Amino acid sequence: MIDIVIDTCTLVHANNPESGYQVHSMNLIQKMMENDTLLVVDEGFELDETTNKSYLALEYLKHLSLGMLGYNFIQFMALQQRIKFVSRKIPEASKHFIEQLISNKKDRMFLRVTYNSEEKIIVSHDYEDYKKGKRKKIRKEIGINIVDAEDVIESLTPVQQEEVVEAQLPLHPQEAVAGAQLPPLP
Repeated sequence: MIDIVIDTCTLVHANNPESGYQVHSMNLIQKMMENDTLLVVDEGFELDETTNKSYLALEYLKHLSLGMLGYNFIQFMALQQRIKFVSRKIPEASKHFIEQLISNKKDRMFLRVTYNSEEKIIVSHDYEDYKKGKRKKIRKEIGINIVDAEDVIESLTPVQQEEVVEAQLPLHPQEAVAGAQLPPLP
C-alpha cells in the first residue's frame, strides 16, 4: 500500500480502553510504523499550531495530545518523512457529491484529502457520519474506500527487518515519553 488517510477518531481510539476499536487502532499504528506506507494529509500540515495551515492537522491537534499513541504516531511519521501532502481541491462534481452526502464539514475535508491520495483509502471508525450505505455510495461514485483499521491491517506489508526504523514508539500510552519535541515539517 502506497498511502493512506487516517481519520482522527481512529487515532483517538488507540488510547480509549472503552472503545471496541482500541486494539485495532493500536495494531494499525504498529503496522504503519513497520512498513513504508505514507500518511496522507492536506498541504500546510504542521504540528506547530502557530504555523499550521492544514485542516487535518487542526483536527489531530484538537483531539490528540502529547503522550497519546496517536500523537506519537503522527510525530513518528513526520520524523521519518513519511507524510504525503496533497491538495484539498477536488473536481467540482465530486465536491458537490460529498457536500450533498456528508453533513459534517470535518468529514468532508477528510474525504477531499482522500480523493487526492493515490490509494483513495481512509481508515475511519466513524459510523455516524460514514454509515455503511454512505460508504458504499462513496466508493461507487468517487472511488474512495472507507474502511475500519481491522480491514486494512492485512494490506500493510512490513518492510524487511533490516529496513525497520530502530526508533519504536510504545504501544501502551502510559509508556509514552512526554516532552518530545517535533521539528517543523519541511
